Amino acid sequence: MPTQPPEQYPQPYPDEDEINLLDYLIVLLKHKRLIAGIVGGAAIVAVVVSLLMTNIYRSEATIAARQQEKSEGGSAFAALRGMAGIAADIVGFGGGGDVDKIEALLKSRELVRRVVDNNTLLPRLFEDDWDSRKKEWRKNPAPTIQDAYKLLVTKGMLTVSRDRKTNIVTIKIDHRDPQFAKDLADYYLTELSESLREETLKDAQDNKRFLQSELDKTSDALLREKISNLLAKEIEKETFARAQKYYSFVVLDPPVVSDLNKKVKPKRALICILSVIVAGFFAVFAAFLAEYVHNVKTREDPERLHTLRRYLDVPLWKRSEQERAAGTGR
Repeated sequence: MPTQPPEQYPQPYPDEDEINLLDYLIVLLKHKRLIAGIVGGAAIVAVVVSLLMTNIYRSEATIAARQQEKSEGGSAFAALRGMAGIAADIVGFGGGGDVDKIEALLKSRELVRRVVDNNTLLPRLFEDDWDSRKKEWRKNPAPTIQDAYKLLVTKGMLTVSRDRKTNIVTIKIDHRDPQFAKDLADYYLTELSESLREETLKDAQDNKRFLQSELDKTSDALLREKISNLLAKEIEKETFARAQKYYSFVVLDPPVVSDLNKKVKPKRALICILSVIVAGFFAVFAAFLAEYVHNVKTREDPERLHTLRRYLDVPLWKRSEQERAAGTGR
């Protein structure tokens, strides 16, 4: 009776093919000086660089649009404007603000131009290029409004944010001089208000001229009364626009000069921590790379390494000539 072969069991992998964490630990301990040198050097460089970075301070203001009040004769006014073929929005007399418009204006080139021109800010914004003693620019061409817009809006000296739930707008100015940051925030509030005020006054004056001409042309008593009421509303709107310090919005939290110990940048501790972490990953990679190169040199494939060095030392065009010469010789 034939004997059955013994049941075969899968053989375990050889020990040398198993991943052993101790091998990794040995490599790291073997190159601990390399790792410590890279991490320590990165930490020292990060500390020195962060200490050399200029402190940046922030001044911010919080504003909200005024509630808009519609004039009582709005529908009649709309009808009159329609008769004249004039298409325009009805603007309330109470200085009501449009938060979308306010947000757009704060980021506009026109407001940057007003702020910079009306307060002569180019020398302060680009003070490294301005010779205060000679009162002239050190570079040619001199900075322009476009450069100021790029510095303020594009590069982030000015930050405008809006809470979509409350429609509260926050204006943030970052600068190395805390007093200038506060002044610049004030300039923005002032020019924003003046820009909105001038637009409303111009609109009110146009409306008054139109209403007055309609009043002169009509003899109907009821219509004349309605036009007179609308004219009074425009005068009232104009009066409100001239009387308010900040037209179309209210300042909930005005800008202040930041304390010298309240810098927003640079975050030196974070810079140092991130530098050490990145350097640690690089140091571990360098340790395993050094170990691999050492193994190639000593045990694994010294002949291929010698060939690689020979090809690296000889330029590509010389190597091609040598290969062609060798082929001809054969």
